[in-house]
Amino acid sequence: VLITGPSGSGKELVANSIHRHSPRGDAPFIALNVAAIPDDLVESELFGHEKGAFTGASAMRKGRFEMADRGTLFLDEIGETSPQVQVKLLRALQEGEIERLGSSQPRSVDVRIVAATNKDLAAEVAAGRFREDLYYRLNVISITLPPLRDRKDDIPLLAQHFLRLYAEKNQKQFDGITDEAMDRLMSWSWPGNVRELENAVERAVVLARGDSIDVDTL
Repeated sequence: VLITGPSGSGKELVANSIHRHSPRGDAPFIALNVAAIPDDLVESELFGHEKGAFTGASAMRKGRFEMADRGTLFLDEIGETSPQVQVKLLRALQEGEIERLGSSQPRSVDVRIVAATNKDLAAEVAAGRFREDLYYRLNVISITLPPLRDRKDDIPLLAQHFLRLYAEKNQKQFDGITDEAMDRLMSWSWPGNVRELENAVERAVVLARGDSIDVDTL
């Protein structure tokens, strides 16, 4: 499954929902943001390594593929992977096998891959920055998440959810969000998408002095 959409739109939540509502729901859901890992460590994170495979590898370590066996591996920001990692990912998807760094012993893995990106991967393929064969392997089922400004009917549901969540975390009680405050939330363009909305509601909960979230609190 390939999930595309802007940052903060909820791609990992969609991936987790796919996992939980599938026959693999009782198996592990393992997530990795490949953009957050230095290039020289991505392979080790994905495929694991044997003791002594490189400087600092003091013990054997399983990679995310093995951790996710029989479950789901969520690869966020897949468009940031290097050509070398793309080759190895393609082989893992085609053969259902991985090799730990420092080992020549293939290991079978049964993993569903859900990948996500905020890039246009088709354009990346056309520009020669992403392998076409890997793109077609990943893009079997495509899900596009629009920015929050294009699905404003979600805003009241999300805002109420975040209100309950952060009221409980901060040990506060609220009657809700006033109509005027909700109108203000609905009128904002939310360039940071769901993540920005969550931040706004959390801040309002922390700063609120009354029993509701009103415009002044926002």
